[in-house]
Parts: sequence; C-alpha cells; structure tokens
Amino acid sequence: MKTIYLFLLLFLSACTQKQTPPAPYGPTPSEGQLSWHQMEYFSLICYGLNTYTEEEWAYGDVDTQRFNPSDLDTDQWAKVAHDAGMKGLILVAKHHDGFCLWPSQYTDYSVKSTPWKNGEGDVLGDLAASCKKYGLKLGVYLSPWDRNHPDYGRPEYVDYYYKQLEELMTNYGEIFEFWIDGANGGTGYYGGANEHRNIDRKSYYGYDEIFSIVKRHQPNAVIFSDVGPGTRWVGNEAGIGSETNWNRITTNGKFPGESSPEYTKKLGTGDPDGTAWIPAEVNTTLLWPKAWYFHTGHQPRSLSNLMDLYYTSIGRGSPLNLGLAIAPTGKIRDIDAQALLNFKKQVDREFADNLVMGANVQASDYRNKQAAFAPDKCLDEDSDTYWATTDSVQQATLEIDFQKPVTFNRLLLQEYIALGQRIHEFTLEAEENGEYRQIVNGTTVGYKRIVRFDAVKTSKARITLKTEAPCLTLSNLGFYHAPRLVADPIAHQDIHGKVHFNQEKGISVFYALKAGTPTANFTKYSEPVDLSLGGKVYSYTKDEESGFQTDMLINQFGIARDAWKISTTNLQVSKEAQKAIDNNPQTFYIGDASTELIIDLNQKLKLNGFSYLPRQDGEKEGIIYEYAFFLSSDRKNWGPAKAEGTFSNIENNPIRQIITFDSAETARFIKLVAKSDIRQSGQASFAEIEIFVKQ
Repeated sequence: MKTIYLFLLLFLSACTQKQTPPAPYGPTPSEGQLSWHQMEYFSLICYGLNTYTEEEWAYGDVDTQRFNPSDLDTDQWAKVAHDAGMKGLILVAKHHDGFCLWPSQYTDYSVKSTPWKNGEGDVLGDLAASCKKYGLKLGVYLSPWDRNHPDYGRPEYVDYYYKQLEELMTNYGEIFEFWIDGANGGTGYYGGANEHRNIDRKSYYGYDEIFSIVKRHQPNAVIFSDVGPGTRWVGNEAGIGSETNWNRITTNGKFPGESSPEYTKKLGTGDPDGTAWIPAEVNTTLLWPKAWYFHTGHQPRSLSNLMDLYYTSIGRGSPLNLGLAIAPTGKIRDIDAQALLNFKKQVDREFADNLVMGANVQASDYRNKQAAFAPDKCLDEDSDTYWATTDSVQQATLEIDFQKPVTFNRLLLQEYIALGQRIHEFTLEAEENGEYRQIVNGTTVGYKRIVRFDAVKTSKARITLKTEAPCLTLSNLGFYHAPRLVADPIAHQDIHGKVHFNQEKGISVFYALKAGTPTANFTKYSEPVDLSLGGKVYSYTKDEESGFQTDMLINQFGIARDAWKISTTNLQVSKEAQKAIDNNPQTFYIGDASTELIIDLNQKLKLNGFSYLPRQDGEKEGIIYEYAFFLSSDRKNWGPAKAEGTFSNIENNPIRQIITFDSAETARFIKLVAKSDIRQSGQASFAEIEIFVKQ
C-alpha cells in the first residue's frame, strides 16, 4: 500500500511539473508582435508623384496630371514579393507631399484627380486585393507631415489626418503594420502659401489619439515609429541592426521625430532593463545609391550587398523592411525583380542543410528533467517547443556530437521569445585535438541570431548561454555550411584622382570606364586607374577557382582635388575648411553658415554637378538641408544659383548627396551655401565636396 501511495505521489508530482514552464521574464510580445517577428521580411512600397519628379520628398505642388502610369499592376508587385520570400507589403499611401494613393473623400489631391483610370482608381484597394491573392499581409504608411494641405500646422489639419487614418483602418481589410516616421514640419506648398511652418512635434498631432484609432480598428496591427509603440526605428536607414539587440526599451516620454545621438544609439541596442516590448525594425532600400523612390540610373543592390543586409537585419533579430521603388510604368522593374529572386535563392542555398539534424545533443541542464523541455526540443523545427533550464540555472551548455567531421560557417540561435528575451551572452566552441577552441562570442539572441565566421571542421561543438533571468530558453539551433560568395569590388579614389581597388588572393577585379562595355571586354585590374577628370567606373569581381562573378557595380567619382584651394576672409577658417576637400570622409569642417567657403579648382572646367557629404560622426548639427550652389569664372561675378533645393531625408540618410546640373557650365570657382541645416543651428558642416565635369 505504501509503495502504491508513493508511486501515486511521484506520478502526481511529475504531472504537476509538466505544467510548470518558465514564468515570463520582463515584457513579452503581443500576439500581433509575435506574428510580426515571424514574418522576418517585407517591403515598404514607394510610389506616387515622387516617382515622376524623381524626388525623395516632393514639395507638395506637383500637378496630379503627372500621375498616369501606363501599366500599373499591383498583382505584379505582390507576385514578385511572394516569389522573393517576402511576407507583406506596406504601401506609402501618403508621403510628405500629401498626394494620396487612395480616393480619400477629404481631399482632391489624390488618385481621383489623375488621368489614371479616369480618376476612378484606387492603388491601395488594388494592392489589398493583390496581397490577398498572393498570401501577403498588408500594411500602410500615412505621413503626418503634409506639404500640400493648406491647414497644416493648424488644428484643422489634425482632424483631417484622423479622418484619413479612419479611412485606411476601416476600408482595406486587416492591416499588419501602420507606419509613420519623424519627418515633421518645414518648407512646403501648403495650399499656395509656399512657406516654412513649424509645429510642436510632441503635442501637435496627438500621437495617443493616432495610436488609439489604429488599435481600435486594427488591434493586431504593429505600429512603427521612432519610438513604437509596436516596433521602433533601428536608428539608421543603412539596413544595419545592432549586434546587441534587446527587444525591450523604455521610451521615457519620447515621441516620433525626437532624437539625440545617445537615444539613437539606444534605438539600435534596446535596453536590457526596458519596460516595454518594442523591437527594432531594420529598413533600407533595394536601390543603390539608396533611394526610396525611383531615380533614373539607380541600380538594385548587388547580391553580396543584399546578403550582408540579411545578416545585419534578420541575422541580428530584426525583420528586414526592404523598400521597393515602383517604376514610372507602374511596375517593379525586371532588373529589380531579378535581384530579389537571386537574393532568395542565395538565402535558400546558405540554409539548405542544417547539420545539427541527426546529431547527438546533450545539455548540462534541462528543466526538472522533463521531456517537454529537453534539448532535443530546439532541434524539432517547431517554434512552439523549446529547451529550457531549471529555475536558478543561469548558465548552461549544449554539447553537439555530429557523429562525424562536418564543416560549418554559420550558427543560428533562436530564443522562445513568447516568454521574453533572456540571453545576454553566447559562446560557440569547436573541438580541436581533444580541446575546445572558441569560435564565436556574442551578446543577445532574441528572436533570431545568425553569426558568420570562417569555416570550421570538427565532429563536436559546444554552445554556452548566459542570462540574468531565472532560466534560459532556446527554441531553435542550426549549423550550416554556406557556399562562398565573392565580395563586391571596393573602389576608392585618392586625392590625385587615381582609383584603387581592394584586392584579395584568388579574386580578380575587372573594370571598364565606358557605359555599355561588354563584360568580356573589361580590363583586369593590376594598377591604379587614372581618373583625374572623374567619371564612372563599372566593375565586378571574379573567383578564379570557381568562375563565379559578382553583379556589376557602378561608382561615380569626382575630379582630382590635389590642386584645390579654399579661401575665406578668415585665415583660420580657411585652414580648418581644408577638411572639406581632404579626401577623408571622417574629418569635417563645421562653422557659421554665414561664412562663405569659396573653392578654387585651379583650372576652368565644364562642370555638370557636385556632391556633398555631411559629417559622419553621428551628430546632426550643421548638416545642410536647404542649399544653393554657385559658379564663377573669376571669383567676382557669381550670378544666380546654378542649383538650389533641399537634401531630402538627409537627417536619416546622411550619405553622399549627388546633384546634377540641368546644363553644364564652365567655371573655376565654386561656392556651396547652406541656407538652413536640419537642426536650425545656424551652422554648416562639410565632410567632403566633389565636383563632376561633363565627359
């Protein structure tokens, strides 16, 4: 009898233990956020009047008659996205120019005032149907800033915005993500006022009401902004997530558009002690040079570059939002579609065979020795099961016996984030001559962490995980041997105008200086190329052993700057300002915007454009927003500005800005004037200025 009683106690104890998974640790994702994490890859679709003016931020005064695509086909957009492995599309339904891609009843500045479909079209409606057809989720972007609306900056506009948001949230089915950004206030058409309007970014829009409208109609929608509340901006538009990436963060009353270098960094890393689950979303564009909207001559990123983006976004635990620019015809260009398909094929190749399947995996601990939390649960390819340690076990190891020598160069780890994020450090070791040698050491894991490293051959590996939570969880484990992918050619120009390529053993670089040159006629690089008058260089790399070659890249370089001189009325400023032409992007000059910097090219040339690189130290003061560029042959007579305008989106995209003149003009002296900077600080900063000449 006692034996039976004891058996029953043990049985009941075991049954009870089966009901004791780890307690949630810290904030956890909502149902909508968890689904969003699992999507991993989607796209912001950029299309509108900006497409036809080739601007990133249109002014708000473009005639709606220009919107008349010859072959707009949202089915093609969705099919390309589906075939490329994307899980959703987010349409920029209204950008800062105010033009609406749906027939809003609250404005005529929309598709209903265009020749397309005689004003009866609805791009968002068409895309909603196409997404449903191809099994994609639908998201929308609605810019709070509206450079067209006459009431922008007044309370009446906010009511208008709320009404448009209601339209989007109620008329187009389920929305998986609502997107806004922090670009707010500035110059615009504003119904013909043509002026600069400032707003109180914190209070004007009533963000709480905006988010309430979204949640009322779309409870599972994830809201994107600089600070969430559903997902946060990662702090850059370069497609680079932080290697340390906590899904938790504390916003402390921050609002979209508010930033500082310290907080921007935290947007990338998150906060281990954060009070809310607001994971980072990595975004950038398919086009290179980076552009959200269509620009003539911009090419899709190379395969090598796209794979780098994969590992710096999805591989660091953040979904990749890869912006697609629709062409003026209304379709995704064939060259862009092919780049996306090649990207998917390469990802599939790199993760085709998980070498850990069939291996023997032993854990130093698993939760109360219950089978439900045994180490084999991170090998079953089921995201709802996981290995977990006993409470108070904050460091544990997994020993993997592959049963035979295997070669791998990728490690994949996934936590069971439904119960929170826990791991703050991981280490991979491989057995070598009876001892373990460290291969990788990292910090966070989160939804997914994929690490690249040089190929390792071993029959045994060991993973050590650490946490400050009561216990560890791991839902998925993978070892892969990715085939070699040849890196893109890296070209740089010295101050004398010579172009150099980085070289690697076994990899050859081929180049041409003329557009349209057949690749078979490219020159094999062996010595610096003279490009003292600037121009474009077309290049690719080739693996001599396998014969694999990269996509062709195009680099544009300015003229040699070794003979240039900067002059101002202040000798000290002239000395400091040399940093603007020293061929070193890490140095920069910053000074009073009213100080004129005149550059003497030391020769008369037929100029057709210039480039401006803002400071690259992460600070914002002095980054030029509105500019005017002047030319002179004698330093006395300047005439009207040869080019003037704004460096659109330069705050979030502080890269080299290339401006092409409407017509070439002969000059010797140049002057770039900062009419305003993004912080309205009255300063102007210059990291590098380049000049292009008519070839």
